[in-house]
Amino acid sequence: MNTLKGRMIASYSLISLLIIVILGILINFSVDKGFENYAITQRSQQIDSIISQVNQQFDEGTDLYNVDGLEMIGNAALQNGIFMHVQTLKKEIDWDIQQHKAQECMIQLQHTDKNMHSLYPNFQGGYTEDTYDLKYNDKVVGYLTAGYYGPYSLNDNELILIKGLNRSIIILGVVFLLIAIIFGIFMARHVAAPIVKATKAAQKIAGGDFEVQIQETTSMRETARLINSINEMAEELKRNEQQKKQLSADVAHELRTPLNNLQSHMEAMIDKIWEPSTERLQSCHVEIMRLTQIVTQLQDLYTLESKNTHIESDYFDFIDLYKSIFTDFEMTIKSKGIRLMGQIPSPAPIYANMPRLKQCMVNLISNAIHYTPEGKNVTVIYEKQENHIELRVCDEGSGIAAEELSHIFERFYRVDKSRSYMTGGMGVGLSITKAIIEAHGGTIYAESQKETGTTFIISLPWGDFDNHHKIPISLG
Repeated sequence: MNTLKGRMIASYSLISLLIIVILGILINFSVDKGFENYAITQRSQQIDSIISQVNQQFDEGTDLYNVDGLEMIGNAALQNGIFMHVQTLKKEIDWDIQQHKAQECMIQLQHTDKNMHSLYPNFQGGYTEDTYDLKYNDKVVGYLTAGYYGPYSLNDNELILIKGLNRSIIILGVVFLLIAIIFGIFMARHVAAPIVKATKAAQKIAGGDFEVQIQETTSMRETARLINSINEMAEELKRNEQQKKQLSADVAHELRTPLNNLQSHMEAMIDKIWEPSTERLQSCHVEIMRLTQIVTQLQDLYTLESKNTHIESDYFDFIDLYKSIFTDFEMTIKSKGIRLMGQIPSPAPIYANMPRLKQCMVNLISNAIHYTPEGKNVTVIYEKQENHIELRVCDEGSGIAAEELSHIFERFYRVDKSRSYMTGGMGVGLSITKAIIEAHGGTIYAESQKETGTTFIISLPWGDFDNHHKIPISLG
């Protein structure tokens, strides 16, 4: 019974048994009460009938009752368990069935007492008498005493009927209990099967098998959510595992070239094939700086993607940030013959971490400049939306293919496969940019068309400008 299935079967069975017992008690009580009321009503009607019959035996001329008639009525009443005693006012007639048939009356009382105690062992009953006036023309002419086993009694046929009903209730209870157990087994299987499969799947996932997918379907909302959660967890762990392997492979690939260069240079100088000249030492220094940059960027990416990352934000004017970036790229855009343009209102309030946002914008603008041909434009756009700020970086380059667009924020992914650390870009710049924006509570995505250009759209929360008391700029 320590399994979910066993406990559910036991629970269904116990609940069903409890319901059946309660229903049995209620039905039995109702039946007993119904027969009690029936017996009392029936006896009352029988006594009324006896009184009517006895009144018909009265002779107005003699003021006496027909004894033969009384005997017939008394014998008939005895068959129904009623002992009749009739006497006139002056006891001219005093007819009592117990005097005429004492033995039969005793047997009747004993038989009735035995029957009642066989059905109700604790039944409190005994001989009882009620006296009624006998009237003729609204004048009392005598008395009728009706003796019986009380407070009520049941005849043999009625006892057989009640015992039969009780047996039927017990049989029905057993049948319904068996049905409840069968239904409980079915429901337990129906409920437990998906959970058992989910448990086995979770155990496989814990063992490192991330290919597991639960195919079980269920109409129960909670179990369906559990199955979906485990399937999603397996998919996420699978993706994480693939990313981890890909990260290891990519890091190894990125580190291999500078390390090989360093190794070959150092070995050549150690073996005195090369003289350790300033030029060659500078080349080694460049490779070391490159390795340091790779490690620094990976550490930065790891820190930004951590769920506990907290970025301190403040309010500033985006136009100041744009001017700073323009100064940084001024020589680059002049040498390449392109224009860096800004469509930015004044003021352009924004709530963010300025150094981190500048890092994002530098990454995006640097890429845009790289892919924009001579004579074209790179445009930075600032727009106030209803509940957020939208920043756009647009180039007029050759665009990104649709199949590439969904991968551009992945680590070490390069649209231009020929672009390496020698030509700039390790493939983590956009990953870092995405992590920074998401750490701000914002989003970033890209839109692109072949031969038209690419636009990166950043959405940042608007911020509580109305209630912030340290805004150094006016909203206008």
